[in-house]
Amino acid sequence: MPTTDAYGQGVQIAALTDAPNMATAAFNLADPIVQRTIMRFASASARNATLTSPVEGMTTWLQDVNTLEIYDGSGWRQVFYGATAWSTYTPTWTATTTNPSLGNGTLVGSYLITGKICHVSIMLTIGSTTNKGSGAYRISLPVATANTSCPGVLGASFSRSGSPNHGPGDSPLFANANSTDDIWFPNITVTGDYDVWTESVPWSPAAGNVFRVYGTYQTA
Repeated sequence: MPTTDAYGQGVQIAALTDAPNMATAAFNLADPIVQRTIMRFASASARNATLTSPVEGMTTWLQDVNTLEIYDGSGWRQVFYGATAWSTYTPTWTATTTNPSLGNGTLVGSYLITGKICHVSIMLTIGSTTNKGSGAYRISLPVATANTSCPGVLGASFSRSGSPNHGPGDSPLFANANSTDDIWFPNITVTGDYDVWTESVPWSPAAGNVFRVYGTYQTA
């Protein structure tokens, strides 16, 4: 009867005393080896249709999203295999009362995901025809935050020609969020006081003002 490999991987090797059967011998050799390699699939749905009962330790490459994933016994987990190029996305700028509109301003974003960590950088430049809307401002994130009490705190900053011409801020993130919540900037007249960013705080946005949001957070 067949024996198994010397490394405890369950690969069956035909013995000289076994009845000749090339098909069985080839299958017994190929099947356990293939499932221990990095298997390639067009998508997660194609993989799941083929691997209906995955075994802990199986590793796959998804060609549509270019990700390496390993099955940990309860689900497929993305494997960080090295930094890749940052991706761009178009953030959405909203407000709690009336949404602003960019006009001839610009809003750009880029991000890099490594495992369950997202690095993000967003820049908003106010234009001469930008409508500032009203209420506390929000900016959409590239991917949702994790379902945890503190998925992260993003940094923020403003730059302008007036005084003060620069200031740091921050935006604490909440669980399962698709955008920032309150973005806090220093009060330009009261030292040590921070206020939520709105159409009038820390001042009324003017053409050429630049606002940035950046940092790292846990993803869903």
